[in-house]
Amino acid sequence: MTTVEHWSEGWFEGKELTTDWSSDNFETWARLFGERRDEPLDVLEIGSWEGRSALFFLHYFPAARLTCVDTFTGGAEHVDGDSPWAGELPHVEQRFRTNTAEFADRVRVLAEPSDAALARLAAEGAHFDLVLVDGSHEADDVLADAEGSWALLRPRGWIVLDDYEWQGFPDPRRTPKPGIDAFLERHAGELDEVQRGWQVVVQRR
Repeated sequence: MTTVEHWSEGWFEGKELTTDWSSDNFETWARLFGERRDEPLDVLEIGSWEGRSALFFLHYFPAARLTCVDTFTGGAEHVDGDSPWAGELPHVEQRFRTNTAEFADRVRVLAEPSDAALARLAAEGAHFDLVLVDGSHEADDVLADAEGSWALLRPRGWIVLDDYEWQGFPDPRRTPKPGIDAFLERHAGELDEVQRGWQVVVQRR
């Protein structure tokens, strides 16, 4: 069986990437979404950081259009205390833009809070086939991002809800799981859950 590692050889060479929080998911994404690989999908990514996951989507779906939403200022876990990422924050947006520059004709960047970006996209009448929710880890924010994305999701489209098992703060309200659980409960009769682990992946009926 051909693996994503083989397909993606060279995709990230020469890119300015200091972290890798997404490549463990690539094989799963290929398995779940591969049947639509050659379609002109509309993909929305909430939380882009330096662009590793964006590069995957742009390479793996060669006809896709990608909208990336990120303030590029990080979350509480990036700035609190002795975070190892605090020093990287001033450089994150430039790295993202440099890393994705070759795909400028297929990438739209909304460098603003996700609530503002989702409202903008709704007002424009935008719709998406695949959404990655990987922005704030605060439960209320995750729920808001999931709901806002759901309103833009086409029938049979997917939402990938990241960091379901993340426990970076002791207060569960500051972790994604309660927000994701609330979203799943609200839409229990409208979606099919196709993956649960570090990420929860659902498909709209």
